[in-house]
Amino acid sequence: SSGINAEYGAKDAFVRANVFYDKVKDAKFNRAPLFAEEAYRHYTVSSFSEANRWADKALTELDSTLSTPACITVLRRTSKIYINTRHFDRAESLIKHAVNLALAFYGPQHPVYADTLQDYGFCLLHLDLVKDCLVVYDKAVKITDKLFGENNIKSAVAHEDLAYASYVYDYSYGTYKRSLAHAEISNRIVKKLLAPDHLLHASTSRLRALILEELAFEKDDPEQKEKLLKEAQDLHNKSLKLCRTILGEENIQTAKHYGNLGRLFQSMGMYKAAEKMHKRAIRIKESLLGSENYELALSLGHLASLYNYDAKRYDDALPLYLRSIEIALKLFGPGFSGLEYDYRGLMHLYEATNKTEQYYKYFSLLQEWIDIREETSNRLVDDESLSTPHLRSTHEVLASVIKDIKTDT
Repeated sequence: SSGINAEYGAKDAFVRANVFYDKVKDAKFNRAPLFAEEAYRHYTVSSFSEANRWADKALTELDSTLSTPACITVLRRTSKIYINTRHFDRAESLIKHAVNLALAFYGPQHPVYADTLQDYGFCLLHLDLVKDCLVVYDKAVKITDKLFGENNIKSAVAHEDLAYASYVYDYSYGTYKRSLAHAEISNRIVKKLLAPDHLLHASTSRLRALILEELAFEKDDPEQKEKLLKEAQDLHNKSLKLCRTILGEENIQTAKHYGNLGRLFQSMGMYKAAEKMHKRAIRIKESLLGSENYELALSLGHLASLYNYDAKRYDDALPLYLRSIEIALKLFGPGFSGLEYDYRGLMHLYEATNKTEQYYKYFSLLQEWIDIREETSNRLVDDESLSTPHLRSTHEVLASVIKDIKTDT
């Protein structure tokens, strides 16, 4: 109920603020910050089309009368929304400008600069630039820890972001020491400072569960493996319960928790339960995000993996893999990291069904993917580039984005 009350409170505040603006309209107040907060309210409850609409309005309203701090906030809010509505170029342009504005206005050791770096890291992670994301998140953690120490909620969030990005990056290598260290710092702070029903417990517990699940498969002792998987299950269930209570069933975060439980149940050999969880995740994601979103592709690939490797339901797995690949190629191109798992899945599927020609088709695509990844492995972001502002005018940045908005509508 606390989440519902907060939602109604935010909506009421927005209405009252608009009434105030209308009363003093002759003073020509800039409504961009108000529209950006309304956009973000819709974003938090997974109402993405409305979030996108209000983000467009915020940027259209934004002009030189707005202060630099307010401008940075508008850019950060709208960038995060555009990531979820697949306007990747728009999102990256806005958050890069926000980072440069924050660095120039506040300096390199300021909490707003650190917060803006975290939003930039979020953008890079969703653009599949995980190496660059790690550089940005690491810098944000160092600034935040220096300013607040390791017993502050800002530090907890910064360490959690870095832990998750490290988990994503290290997944292919099977090494989770770095991600676990940051996850444990975040989890310790949240446990110490927040009530047990706070939503941050859901994300820190989820992350720790993901890492424990992977660590379980490194154990030769069946009892140790079972203990870690059981702990991961308890953490996932706790996260899901919190998320459903605060955000509701029809929310992307809830869908992610269903998907995580699906993967865990698959690892535990609970295939019917895993299928049920994956299907719930797919239904919610497709309902909220549409049929061409990376989050949906991820869940399609997870269900395909269950059918392919465990249930031997190859005819059911095939269309899921193909749809996941289609979405990934359309959104990110042939070098997208997640394609590796779909290509390997299809190779396994075609080998199991004795379809040699199709097997070698995806074997060749995997080799091409490896070549592309090697060619694009160099970092585009480094600590030096984040320490010197590269300012374009806000007018110049917005002109390009507004043109894109008008084309889109």
